[in-house]
Amino acid sequence: MHGLLLFTALLTLALLVYGLYQLNQRVMRLEAKKRQIASEKAAKERALAPPQRDKSVDIFHDLESEELFYAMTGEAHQELEFSEDARKRFELVIRKHLLEVLEKAKNGERSLDSETMIRTLRGPVRSWLPQDVVSSLLMQGGILANDPNDERAVASIRSTIDRLYLQLGYQTPEDVLGLDDQTTDPSEETTDEPKRPPGADGFMEQKRHFPSHVFLLYFYNY
Repeated sequence: MHGLLLFTALLTLALLVYGLYQLNQRVMRLEAKKRQIASEKAAKERALAPPQRDKSVDIFHDLESEELFYAMTGEAHQELEFSEDARKRFELVIRKHLLEVLEKAKNGERSLDSETMIRTLRGPVRSWLPQDVVSSLLMQGGILANDPNDERAVASIRSTIDRLYLQLGYQTPEDVLGLDDQTTDPSEETTDEPKRPPGADGFMEQKRHFPSHVFLLYFYNY
């Protein structure tokens, strides 16, 4: 009798332990399934989410290059409005692009693409200039490379830049090619940027407040 009771108790205990084991396994499978579903959902959301853009692109409504240029002139995307910060930043990009073309002309380049990547403190921006502007700057810049005192070449460069700025709705600064302060992103004036040596694009970092015609004479004699 006692043996039967002991056997029944042991059997009951074994069934209880087995039941608890099975329950634990089921709970673990449910938790694993839940984590898998959550992971798959997060992956889908990341895949469907729009790509993060650089801040320098966002202020331009995700436009760049030629499309951005004509949006700034008002000839395209008239439905968009650009903030004052965006227009100042775009003027900075255009100014650096002009300086880059003149640098290439000084180094003997006679043809360039309209598009280039301009470095700024908030990241690179793909810039574009009309080919007639690029060609004119290369031609007149080449003349100045041979004769830095050629006043007609200086006047032609200034006229080309004036027309470009007028097309974009800007007023040409007297020192458009000579300001160090103005080649710095106006929204990041307190950000330290490593100094570049003279030459290459280092000439843009020199603090010289020259009228553009004086700067060109200095630049091509440098």
